[in-house]
Amino acid sequence: MITLITGAGSGLGRAAALRMARRSQVVLFDKNAESASSVAREIESDGGKAVAYACDVASGAQVREAVARAQREVGPVDALFNNAGISIRTPVEAIGEDEWDLMMGVHVRGMFLVAQAVLHGMTARRAGVIVNTSSDFAVIGIPGNAAYCAAKSAIYSLTKALALEFAAHGVRVNAVGPGPIDTPILRSGRTNAQYAQAVAANEARTPMGRLGRPEEVAAVVDFLFSDRASYINGQLIQPNGGAVMW
Repeated sequence: MITLITGAGSGLGRAAALRMARRSQVVLFDKNAESASSVAREIESDGGKAVAYACDVASGAQVREAVARAQREVGPVDALFNNAGISIRTPVEAIGEDEWDLMMGVHVRGMFLVAQAVLHGMTARRAGVIVNTSSDFAVIGIPGNAAYCAAKSAIYSLTKALALEFAAHGVRVNAVGPGPIDTPILRSGRTNAQYAQAVAANEARTPMGRLGRPEEVAAVVDFLFSDRASYINGQLIQPNGGAVMW
């Protein structure tokens, strides 16, 4: 089994790579080549198999080149964790067009492009699984995060469309919608004091009273890839400590 993970250099991607390397060979994509290579070395030092490639998922040319190279050098992709993402917190009146386009480019176009690049092989083999990283923000609104919320909602809609289109070809497509998880994205753009305030606010709104760990989301991704989830398709699974229920 070969698992491709985007945004694999840190956070949820790194946690999923370490977990999936226990039972498959992993291919790691990240815009930061050194971050991806560091995770690959970590996996290999623990006896796993990993290959890292630099790839900006918002670029169609880079995605097509990286996927083609990975499939040529490693083999066909059986499972895709479509995870690369960014976070920019900006009030609506201050969001520029470039910022909006960057958010949509990385999240929505990026996930579409990587899925498109691997789906041809999956449908030809009539087997494959894709898990996209969405968010609780796909179903709730958060002030100061309009672009992020819109992108994550689009990812969930994309997930459902792909699930319907490719189910007859033996491919399952689902999404994870993590709640507040202790990752670099949660910390990004915040001072230590602001991060502490954000943690306290998230803990207060979460029934389990704590942030989630990247490894807990990776466990859900692993489940969705497995035969235990063979009848789950087109769903948004939310590891969020009960913060959002719907």
